[in-house]
Amino acid sequence: MSDDSASTALVGIWEDLANQGYALTNDGAIGLPEKFRMNFGQTYFNDHILEEDPEGRPEGRKRARDVIRYQWRDDDLDVQEHDKITITDRDGRPGHREHSRVELLKDREAEELIRVLLSLVPPGERQTDGTFGVNLFRTVKEIVTSPHHDHEKYCVIYVLDRVGEGAETELYKPEDVPDQGEPTEEPVLRHQLKPGQIIIFEDERFKHSATPLKPPPGETARRDVVVCTVDHQGTYLATKPAH
Repeated sequence: MSDDSASTALVGIWEDLANQGYALTNDGAIGLPEKFRMNFGQTYFNDHILEEDPEGRPEGRKRARDVIRYQWRDDDLDVQEHDKITITDRDGRPGHREHSRVELLKDREAEELIRVLLSLVPPGERQTDGTFGVNLFRTVKEIVTSPHHDHEKYCVIYVLDRVGEGAETELYKPEDVPDQGEPTEEPVLRHQLKPGQIIIFEDERFKHSATPLKPPPGETARRDVVVCTVDHQGTYLATKPAH
């Protein structure tokens, strides 16, 4: 994939975000190498890296997490590990949560993934100093418990591997999802992300969810996915000045 082709794909993504609040793409279109997905999956989606969620929600899900501090200077991007990865008051779950940390910037290929995913944010929407939450999830049945906001600026979902059907990503208008109960309208988007596909969307514009995985006959379902948040300043940096 040439730099020109990746640049053209990015312009299309930025236009879709401006027009509809979400954009679909794939790893090859935005310049990731052909074998990136396989190599990244083998390196990080294993029992040495991933740990079960201590609260067991959803059941059977394993995860690891990193938070990246970044600075945009025009088109130049500087990244470093942030000192905290604590999740606070997210997914309708109040309080603080800590998860197994993986420091992705120690790996050149993982750093490239972070740079590419951050480039999906339109230039006019980029923060000069921000944080980027990176979550590695392996799910075997239920993906999320209900439609929700993460209360960040953007969400990015990148599917590395999937065994089984279902797992359809859904975006709802917030007013169509009551605080208690089922959605009252069909989603704006329902799309099964195939391995290699990526979606980015404005978090406050949609409540997002996903249907459960359905295992193939006689097999166990599995979905390996990278879920990222382009955070608001107040998530980690409200009281911390830029370097």
